[in-house]
Amino acid sequence: MKKIFILFLVLFFGFSISGTAQRRASKRKEHKKELTEKDHYVQADLFMQALREKELNNPEKANELLDEAIEINPKDAASHYEKAKVLQLLGRNDEALEEASLAAGLDSSNKWYQVLYAKLSKLNENYDNYVAVYEQLVEDYPADLNFLQELAFAYYFTGDYEKAVWAFGAIEEKVGLNERLTTQKVQLYSRLGQPEKAVAEYERLIEENPDDPRYYALLAEFCTKNKMEDKAIWAYKKIVELNPDDPFVHISLAEFYKKKGDGQKAFEELKLGMANNKLLLKTKINLLFSYYSGPLSDGQKKQALELSGILKKTHPDEVMGESFHATMLYENEEYEAARTIFRDILKEDSGNYGFWEQLLFCDLYLEDYPQLSKDAEDAIDYFPSYPLPYFFAGIGNFQIKDFVKAQAFLESGKDFVVNNNALLEQFYSSLGDTYNELENYHASYAAYDKVLSMNPENAVVLNNYSYYLSLRSEQLEKAEKMAAKAVELDPYNQNNLDTFAWVLYKMQKFEEALEWIKKAYNNGGESSGVVLEHYGDILYRLGETEKAMGFWLRAKQKADHSELLDKKLQDGKLYE
Repeated sequence: MKKIFILFLVLFFGFSISGTAQRRASKRKEHKKELTEKDHYVQADLFMQALREKELNNPEKANELLDEAIEINPKDAASHYEKAKVLQLLGRNDEALEEASLAAGLDSSNKWYQVLYAKLSKLNENYDNYVAVYEQLVEDYPADLNFLQELAFAYYFTGDYEKAVWAFGAIEEKVGLNERLTTQKVQLYSRLGQPEKAVAEYERLIEENPDDPRYYALLAEFCTKNKMEDKAIWAYKKIVELNPDDPFVHISLAEFYKKKGDGQKAFEELKLGMANNKLLLKTKINLLFSYYSGPLSDGQKKQALELSGILKKTHPDEVMGESFHATMLYENEEYEAARTIFRDILKEDSGNYGFWEQLLFCDLYLEDYPQLSKDAEDAIDYFPSYPLPYFFAGIGNFQIKDFVKAQAFLESGKDFVVNNNALLEQFYSSLGDTYNELENYHASYAAYDKVLSMNPENAVVLNNYSYYLSLRSEQLEKAEKMAAKAVELDPYNQNNLDTFAWVLYKMQKFEEALEWIKKAYNNGGESSGVVLEHYGDILYRLGETEKAMGFWLRAKQKADHSELLDKKLQDGKLYE
């Protein structure tokens, strides 16, 4: 009975005393004597203990026990195999490869030993062995698809794309033509720079499945990327023929024609896709944002507006369609039409801040300041901690000359600005203008100084601040520096040029003032009553009375001139 038990252990664990593998002398002694039954028993017991320790997650102990087992029988392939797996668990991949090599050499008929040897060869970047082992496994086990698939991957992984194509073809012969295998072969032909062969693979798939539009789509996409335009168009047309209600084919065709540079055909296909009610509105809008990426030309804005009208018609009951159409109207500067839609939307959804903001911008660009004031105050009722409605309320009331209300909204709103210095500058700049109108000059200057402390290169504030100082002949040296900087920052702005000229005039630097008022005149100032009147004042100071009268007469024809102009013309002399 004892002999039978030992024989069972030998068969179960796959022990083998055959083989020619060698171990380094420093690691183990070469056993030349025959193993006794006791040796077999002890070795088998050590092997079993090692497996238990491995299962108990004690790889170090398992490794020690396997060493003892191998010391008894260095030619036991199973012990080397298990030791290789334990060493891999310990992260000692180079040693694991050595043990796997011994196991595979001692028992070349055990496919799992070969698999582990291949796996560890790959981990140790010994790719030649990795490939060679799987080539042998495929030869030895031709019916095992797993080995063939691993060999195909091995060829792909090592960059041998020609052999990888062969391997995937061999798999295809066994399992039949399918999309996954075709896609893999197409990728390989692409890497080999053989797009014609890739197309042939898709055509085989289509021939096998002539009524499936998905395969035409794969062909169309591939041909588009590889500039095979005729074949791509053929595939797209087949999709439309097979499935005329598919909206995505028109989107794909639009992208195809766009890349080809045929904008009109792209637009026509896009319209067909947008008109299909099988596609969700949100998806359509996302597609349009992707299609019209980057700054839009005027032509693209008009296209987007027409498409938004199609969406509104196709999805009549969805607010998103209405708002998108209003946004496109806004982008095309059709502010009145956009404002009407935003106002209607807000009647149903007054809690949507984004719509309020777009409504306020419409008011602003329409220069409808009474309505801007009213809409901004309504927005504040719904969003009392949002700063922008306060700013618009301040601007609107300033323009209708209700400066007290303008001040109140601007002072309140600035305290809600968080991490937005640009907006805060706007608040203080507008406060500076407002306090000036209220004749609170100290507060006006303080507001302007606040802006310049945040942004010393705010050309608008530099201009306004210096101009108001010059009007009152205050701090003229400071005004001169600010006006000069405003001109430096924006040298073709007639307002900046006029202000600098006027500051110089106030400092009685009349020749220099004449030089700069000419620049203001030549940069659009000929249409400004203020510039024309200042030009006349400067000429008068330089003794050119007749020329001065000529400019005053021209200024009279403009709306923006001083209250003293009539008296200047009546008496023919300068009043300040």
